[in-house]
Amino acid sequence: MTAPRSETPAYHTCPQCGAKGLEFAPQLQKLQCTYCGWQTEVPSTKGEVEEQSYEAFLRKADNQQVTLTAQEIQCPACGAVTTFDPRNVADLCAFCGTHLNVQPRTSNPLIAPQAVRPFAATQQQAFGQLSHWLGQHWFAPNDLKQLAQPENLQGIYLPFWTFDSYTRSFYEGERGEYYYEVETYRDDDGNLQTREVRHTEWYDVEGWVERFFDDVLVPATRSLPTRRLEQLVEWGYSPSHLKNYADSFVSGYRVERYQVPLREAFAQAKRKMDAVIREDVQQDIGGDEQRIDSIETEYSAVTFKHILLPVWLFSYRYRGKSYQVITCGVTGRMLGDYPLSVWKVVLAVILGLIVAGIGLWGILESEKEPPPEPPRQEQS
Repeated sequence: MTAPRSETPAYHTCPQCGAKGLEFAPQLQKLQCTYCGWQTEVPSTKGEVEEQSYEAFLRKADNQQVTLTAQEIQCPACGAVTTFDPRNVADLCAFCGTHLNVQPRTSNPLIAPQAVRPFAATQQQAFGQLSHWLGQHWFAPNDLKQLAQPENLQGIYLPFWTFDSYTRSFYEGERGEYYYEVETYRDDDGNLQTREVRHTEWYDVEGWVERFFDDVLVPATRSLPTRRLEQLVEWGYSPSHLKNYADSFVSGYRVERYQVPLREAFAQAKRKMDAVIREDVQQDIGGDEQRIDSIETEYSAVTFKHILLPVWLFSYRYRGKSYQVITCGVTGRMLGDYPLSVWKVVLAVILGLIVAGIGLWGILESEKEPPPEPPRQEQS
């Protein structure tokens, strides 16, 4: 498995004070200097994000690549590879919080990002969500909140691929149609009864379906669980909000390198497409039931984009174990892990046993009470 990679934040130079502190401010959707407060608009990135031909790229891959040379270090705790600006000599691993010292190494050629969804949720908003999230989990250790400081939240752009494709799928299978027959049987008393029994008649079928898939999204990172990435994407991703890539959008934030290569990503995209195609085939077969024997799909006019989507990442180590809390950089919604406080768990178990014991004692006591005496009849 390829280790996760992220570049340390690169800041633009402020033209007013000369400091390396010009970063993209989500609340303003502008560039703002963290030292003097100077602001400026992001350079125009108007126009639709262009798709790249998948087949043409594979034939002429060298024409679509750029080489990034920087210093790299692999985290000894989690294996993530962080790319450092040559001026930096130390930092914290964005994925587990381990302290890193630079050990230079040559970077590999990369496909440059084409589009970006800029941050909309600020660090302050993400920290507020984190504090609220931690407060909801009673079983989390009390000292965990001490680790949750705003400066420990890392703004990171995660890499994704999107694919477009026209598909034509040829299938063979069977269509099942229900019919009913009246049968006679004897019930438990030996009486004759009738009932309708359903049967299925199967017919051989074949045919084809076609569909155009637009922006099938595939995570290009292995550093976060795929199911969580899919959920984050559902919260905050829309192709209409993508901007053509510009350095200004990522100024002040980490940018993780893709770890899933293009061919592997398209194979994952095809699996997503195949699930939809199978539903199309079932609908095309019709009838009451369907059996699919084979589907052969032709993919044509395949295009792709390499895009970046924003997250706030809170990574920390607690008693030797790594944890991550992920916040969608667009909506501020949060997912994550947290350790369990042993004494809180034990206390909850003890309280549960006490409550269960009291309930059991009440039941036993009620069983000990003598039954009420029957009412006496008066003698006349």
